[in-house]
Amino acid sequence: MTSVDLAVEIAADPGRVRSTLGAALAFWLRPTGLETRGDGGETVVVVTADEPVRITHDDDGLTTEIDEGPATVSTAWTVAGRADRTTVVTCRSTGAADPEAFAERMTTVLVALAAHLEHFPDPPGSELHAWGPSRGRTSESTAEQAHARFLSQVGVVAPRQEFHTFRGLPAMSGTCLERRGGRHHSAAVILLDDPVPGVAVFATSGTPPVHEVRALLFGDQTVAERLQAQWAAWLAAA
Repeated sequence: MTSVDLAVEIAADPGRVRSTLGAALAFWLRPTGLETRGDGGETVVVVTADEPVRITHDDDGLTTEIDEGPATVSTAWTVAGRADRTTVVTCRSTGAADPEAFAERMTTVLVALAAHLEHFPDPPGSELHAWGPSRGRTSESTAEQAHARFLSQVGVVAPRQEFHTFRGLPAMSGTCLERRGGRHHSAAVILLDDPVPGVAVFATSGTPPVHEVRALLFGDQTVAERLQAQWAAWLAAA
């Protein structure tokens, strides 16, 4: 069975990472089955699955299980401290139906996870998750090109540059930590500072592509509720 092996360095104390890893993974790793369908001439995205992450703690770390279609993906997570009081989190996943696609999505999870645990050590935050179909693409367009178009509409530029959503979109600003394109999944990870601090992911996945905005916000919960409604409306019509 093919495994997906990944690791991420986190600028946080290993004890803190161990104590908060499970709660953070419950959000960032939770899969939502999203599928584009035609409905009366309109293109809509429907939720086909939304099961919570199953987490088992052990002496070395923890194990997570998620359902992806008919497959169950099991991931063993290990937390190791370094001499400089930073942490390396490694994971080995087995059971993915498409290991390449899963690795692309898991890489985004690790980048978001590292930003979350480094900057916001005390979960939980307020969750935001909205999605919509990719529009304005041709039959020759790739998923990566669809994602580039999505980011150009939103206002994401390049890693380590300031990020501000364009006028007319839900107002958010911060710093782009990473922007990565892939064959199956592309994403930009943002460290937010306004309207409340948090971590956000702008992603495009699947065929036909689906755009997602997923964020964990730390502050007034009503801000997350307002932003989710705004992003859902924009993504449905974009």
